[in-house]
Amino acid sequence: MYDLGAGGLKIGMKTIAGDSLIRTSENLVINNHIHDGGRIFHSAIGIWVGQSPRNRFVHNHIHNFYYSAFSIGWTWGYGPADAAGNVVEMNHVHNIGVMSDGDGPILSDLGGIYTLGNHQGSVIRQNVFHDISARVYGGWGIYLDEGTTGMRVENNIVYRTAHGGFHQHYGKENIVRNNIFAFGKEQQIQRSRPEKHTSFAFEKNILIWNDGKLIQGNMRDGDAVFDWNLYWPIKGEFIADSMKLKQWQQRGFDRHSRIADPLFENPESGNFHLKNDSPALALGFEPIDVAKVLSEKPMSESDIRTTLSGQPRRLLYNN
Repeated sequence: MYDLGAGGLKIGMKTIAGDSLIRTSENLVINNHIHDGGRIFHSAIGIWVGQSPRNRFVHNHIHNFYYSAFSIGWTWGYGPADAAGNVVEMNHVHNIGVMSDGDGPILSDLGGIYTLGNHQGSVIRQNVFHDISARVYGGWGIYLDEGTTGMRVENNIVYRTAHGGFHQHYGKENIVRNNIFAFGKEQQIQRSRPEKHTSFAFEKNILIWNDGKLIQGNMRDGDAVFDWNLYWPIKGEFIADSMKLKQWQQRGFDRHSRIADPLFENPESGNFHLKNDSPALALGFEPIDVAKVLSEKPMSESDIRTTLSGQPRRLLYNN
């Protein structure tokens, strides 16, 4: 799907279906190439999901949109929501906000993936997000917006974002684990609103950057968990919420984390393969294989069935 006046794919409605028989759910979206959208309606999205649970988005290539590639959920805050159990995996998302030819950005408040509301059982894993920008603010890679709850973010690679690889506006009990966040221009991660519950656990991640802050937002109240992370400020030093590492650890954060070169093969060119003696491995980081994610070859039916854990459903797609 390409040269689109608006978006590529829309699943579900803005309202929660009162009758389960008309609820949109359990769709499989696999091996699609969706690009060069939002030509007329610039705020259009590659794949939009409203109140629709238990869908799976596997091995899609989405790029060249002025706004977000994925948007999932349509409940602001902690009210009733019906987008739990969605799985976004092995997708390649890039040139969001700014086109590959340099056009843009023209919009703000966007992400490679944007979520809202209760997402118990939802997972964002083994995706590659890169080259994401916004006009004033909000060029984030993974963006958990208002009330995102119960989301698991793991094994993703996010790099070259204008305003950070990960942002949680507000939400609770999310897990951000075993990801690589690299080369955010203004900051690497952000949390906008402190609340009196655990916002998220941020564990076993690798962060590498040249410029900008490590963290944007007040983190001093202890309503998030940070540990077993590897930080590498290439041109500067570790400063988290105006604190150096020792002060940060005294607050209870990152007590087992380290500052060290992760020893990537060639991170500036997008090669985040770890060398065998990487200190990240000693911290429990599990290497992320993105060869199939970046491949233009459609996943085979056997690979898809393995990914879907043997889900008993016939898969129809064009080889």
